[in-house]
Amino acid sequence: MRWLLIPAVLFASVSHAQERRLTGDEIATLLPDIIAIGETTRQTFESGGHTDFDDGRRRAVGRWRIQNDSYCSTWPPGNSWRCYHVLLDDRDDEPDLIIWIDTELGDRTVNTILPKGQ
Repeated sequence: MRWLLIPAVLFASVSHAQERRLTGDEIATLLPDIIAIGETTRQTFESGGHTDFDDGRRRAVGRWRIQNDSYCSTWPPGNSWRCYHVLLDDRDDEPDLIIWIDTELGDRTVNTILPKGQ
């Protein structure tokens, strides 16, 4: 009987996380207030449309905007825009993961969210 309880407990904790796609307005409100942290990356966003990306080896400054309820960015020296659907993984009513899904390729990148000032 003990073995039957373990999967139920694991399922309950896994199903507690919920991904929710953000609207353009939600993205525009969220990004200037956070830092997106990856395994070796750190990205910040300014309300005026500048974004700063650092992977520990190099720093890049780009531009971002909202288009069709997606986050889009461009990075010099190029001038083409790449867009991503943005999802939050709400755990315990705290959005602590942000998920970027490339609208063309479907690639998925997951970052931890930190409030600015940390």
